[in-house]
Parts: sequence; structure tokens; C-alpha cells
Amino acid sequence: MTLLQKRKIRLLVKRIIRNDKKRKLYILNTHWLKIKKQKLRRRKKTFIKLYKMKRLQELRTILKVA
Repeated sequence: MTLLQKRKIRLLVKRIIRNDKKRKLYILNTHWLKIKKQKLRRRKKTFIKLYKMKRLQELRTILKVA
């Protein structure tokens, strides 16, 4: 195989990989709204959990003093 043929094959492979990545990113990006909502739900759950823990700790300290 000549150098020119090797170069052409390399370029072709690069192009195929690049196109595949673009396609993959496009497919991933179509569900951005669902992903965003899921992240918001998780974040909300975490905040609620943290709030409950904080509130319980406050109540315990109040009850210890009383």
C-alpha cells in the first residue's frame, strides 16, 4: 500500500468516527429536557432530605435543653 492510499484510508476512518460522534451527540441531546427534569427532581429530593435532617437535629437540641 502506498503512502497516499494509507493517508486516504486514515482520512476516511477519521471522517467516519467524527460523523459517528456527531450522530451520538445529537441523539443524546434530543432528550435534554427529560434529563433536566430528572436532575431537578433529584435535586428537590435531596434538598427535602437535607431539610428534614436539619429540622430533626434542631428539634433534638431543643428537647435536650427542655
